[in-house]
Amino acid sequence: MKIRRVVCSVLFMVSGQAAFAANLAPAASNTTTALPVLLPDGRPYTDPDLSARGLPEASAFNQGGYPGSAPQLSPVRKLTDEGWLAASAHRASAAQINFHRALRIKPNDRRLLWAVGWSMINLNDPACALEAFQRNLSLRPQQRPQWVPMAMALTYTASGQRDVAVAWYRAAALSDPLRFGTDNATRRSTLHWTASERALIKQLIGYASQGDGAENSELASR
Repeated sequence: MKIRRVVCSVLFMVSGQAAFAANLAPAASNTTTALPVLLPDGRPYTDPDLSARGLPEASAFNQGGYPGSAPQLSPVRKLTDEGWLAASAHRASAAQINFHRALRIKPNDRRLLWAVGWSMINLNDPACALEAFQRNLSLRPQQRPQWVPMAMALTYTASGQRDVAVAWYRAAALSDPLRFGTDNATRRSTLHWTASERALIKQLIGYASQGDGAENSELASR
């Protein structure tokens, strides 16, 4: 955890303060939750975010190669990909080194911040993941990127905040019904995600099925 806190400290340092994502509705204060409670506002997140391409969690992932597959990459892109690959293999120290270097070079790179967020989910640090996602969103506050609901759903799943995670899962179904409109669609869409992310998906689907007793296949209609 100490290693990953270095990356989060850099995020705070470059932003000056903790950034709050645009268009997220803060809920009433709840001191029992591990993370600040931020809820979707009921509107879909449909803006494409091309900066997210090339990493497994991006909707356009299958249109490109895996991280590190392109021979000519900018230093920040290379560090970002190497950091993500290290995090996906649970090599926390290597991930920290690469992300720390990348953030020092280009702290406002949205793809970098996006990758840091997903990497911290893989390294079981949802607080740092939330910081990275919030920093990313603060750079373009008028946009509603399609990746937001599922990223937030897994962040809150990792922190054990069931109701908030399910609220974001429903927002994902509303925003991207082809990929996340049903639990089976979610399972199919995330087959190429990391083992850690798929484990969280399984946990999230379990949360949703417990929430109101509805059938797993009918999430989008709740």
